[in-house]
Amino acid sequence: MFDRRHFLAAASATTLLPSVGFAKGALAAEKADVVIIGGGLSGLNSAMMLGELGYKVVVLEAGPIVGGRVKTLDTIEGKLDVGASQIGRGYARVLDACMKLGLQLIPEDRDLLPFGFHYKGQWVDPKSWADNPLNQTVGDERRISPMLMGQAVTAKWNPCKELSDWLDPKLADQDISLRQLMVQKGYSPAAIELASYSAPGIGIDETSMLRMWQEETRSIADRRFGTTAGGTGEAGKREHPFGEANDHNAINGLASINNIVGGCQQLPFAMAAKLGDVVRLNKRVGRIAMSDKGASVTCLDGSTYQARFVISSLPFTMLRDVEITGAANPKARDAIAHMPYANTARLYLSVEKPFWKADGLPASFSTDGPIGMFWGIDNHTGEGKHRAMVVMVGKMAQAIAQRENAVPFILSEIEAMRPASKGLMKVVAYKDWARDPLQKGCGFSLAPGQVNAFGRDFVKPWQVLHFAGEHTRRSDFGMESAMESSERVVLEIAERG
Repeated sequence: MFDRRHFLAAASATTLLPSVGFAKGALAAEKADVVIIGGGLSGLNSAMMLGELGYKVVVLEAGPIVGGRVKTLDTIEGKLDVGASQIGRGYARVLDACMKLGLQLIPEDRDLLPFGFHYKGQWVDPKSWADNPLNQTVGDERRISPMLMGQAVTAKWNPCKELSDWLDPKLADQDISLRQLMVQKGYSPAAIELASYSAPGIGIDETSMLRMWQEETRSIADRRFGTTAGGTGEAGKREHPFGEANDHNAINGLASINNIVGGCQQLPFAMAAKLGDVVRLNKRVGRIAMSDKGASVTCLDGSTYQARFVISSLPFTMLRDVEITGAANPKARDAIAHMPYANTARLYLSVEKPFWKADGLPASFSTDGPIGMFWGIDNHTGEGKHRAMVVMVGKMAQAIAQRENAVPFILSEIEAMRPASKGLMKVVAYKDWARDPLQKGCGFSLAPGQVNAFGRDFVKPWQVLHFAGEHTRRSDFGMESAMESSERVVLEIAERG
């Protein structure tokens, strides 16, 4: 991973984006050993570890607060995590950080009520899907839940046994789309159509199977720590097809899924507080100029920082707007310019009373329409006010991000399918990560062919520029992958002195 023989030493200077607007007037450069760009978990954890090793670090955060995609809102219903929030028993690095920083964990209270499926304008009971006239699949396909075809195919053909197998060149011929895999394996056109509604990643044509299998393999590992992904057996999958069922029984003080008291953004807040004035807010980087001996980082406000090393934890949706000069590095530039990012958009609702008792349909449902999934959240009494979420991922999330009137559109779609819900839903919050100007997406993806093109190598240092962030994951996922990446870059820099 840290083999210096792979470094490219071409001397020609190139730029990623030639036109960046900077504030007028040069400011004296501040010097540090390491400049870290981005105040999310990976950037802040890198700063803490480097500081413990005696390095002078500066963290440049473009926004007014730290956290990145760990974001907690104050709402009429209290604290609400609209970004990363779930801390599993297998999140060793995150759990360790919470313990060291004195943060209290509580079991997540987001158990989902049973699911139905709205397909081709009709309500489908997943329990009787095998015999439903709308089911045009064949053979064993008929028994697969229509909401889970994509996930089922991904799991069935996963060749990865270890967490890093997805990067093994031996699987290079599997850097293909889910559609290509299903055609190869002889699935029916109807099964392929259903998979398009539940494809992991961005979509059935847009995400590499190797990227999907990385997530699947890590999920399997997480379940070994006691995480119940929606229960066991076919009945459990029908009741909780998307894994939102928590085992609240404590093992070593932990439920299978945990949150942080006060919201998960308390973690980056606590990390930044410990770092103190090392963290600089409202510092959006516009240029990184590198040589073999160091780099100069310039912010749009004209401030400049000079350092021996630079760590970028920015998602590539943002780093591609930064002008980078230095030795040639085609794979890094290709990754920065072309790595796709998935989107997640969620509408958080308060439901005055359970309208699903009035219409006799399942509280939660998935649909082939434009709003994806409606999650009814169990209040553990069955009566009175409930919480709910509309969850849009993949192609549906990309499409909704183009709408200026997204919230009223979503509500009207729900009311059209569930007239009994009219007048009972109150908007608590709406978060569309593609429309966040400092993120422009929810999480990285890799298109078919991109693992082979650059996925194995783009995380390697580019002269003195090192890459951290969840998009550089090798083994983990979620918040744990951000922490994993920070360990890697700190080791890289420590090796170089």
